[in-house]
Amino acid sequence: MGSLGDMIWIEVRKAIRSRMPFWTTLGALFMPLGVGVLIFLARNPAISQKLGLVSAKANLVAYSATDWPAYLVLFNEIIAAGGFFFFIVAISWTFGREFADGTLKDLLALPVPRSNIILAKFITVVLWSGAMAVVMLAFGLILGAIIHLPGGSRTIILQGIVDAGVTAGLVMVVVLPFGFFASFGRGYILPLVLSVLTLITANFLMAVGLAEYFPWAVPLLYTLGESPLKSISYWIVLIAGLAGIMGTYLWWKYADQSR
Repeated sequence: MGSLGDMIWIEVRKAIRSRMPFWTTLGALFMPLGVGVLIFLARNPAISQKLGLVSAKANLVAYSATDWPAYLVLFNEIIAAGGFFFFIVAISWTFGREFADGTLKDLLALPVPRSNIILAKFITVVLWSGAMAVVMLAFGLILGAIIHLPGGSRTIILQGIVDAGVTAGLVMVVVLPFGFFASFGRGYILPLVLSVLTLITANFLMAVGLAEYFPWAVPLLYTLGESPLKSISYWIVLIAGLAGIMGTYLWWKYADQSR
């Protein structure tokens, strides 16, 4: 007891027993489902005309996703923006629950290196988020096939899968600092609030042309693919993720854990 493998198994079991992975994955599936429904409505005017405002939204989405390449770009944008929120929920719960449930002191009293505890939590978040991304991608591909989008080929779809994997990987890295925010805020509220502020800031920096230097905007920039990202953008993402892990470890090691 106390090895990293044991701690990962414990954290994974905590998550599974809480059913949070199920509910977050179910919530994440509503994003591609919503896009699929809007495309379906746009292709069936007789139905969409009866829905008023929804019809206008459906036409807008359908205009943005007229074929497989455009649909895959739109889907990857969903992972970059919507997936970001659900990954935040995963990491906020994984770290924040110890404070909300009052189990932190019991956890820290175990004869286990704190580095193992922290690393096990981060690995659990990555596994959880990765599973969500895989399910979302599979569901999105199935919807695309059901809708019968034109322009699909093995090469295009494989490239879309690779882009989705890179996007999900970038998002997983940039959410790692929120483990520190959940610890510092001693619960769920602070990281969730900061996630909203982060998205607002990312949109603002995209408007002024500085988003490539803001790690939380890089995944969305990658999905848009309007111009190749500079290597510094990927380095900034990596540094932000490592800083999040290190900051979380130092906080758990040196902060007052009297509560």
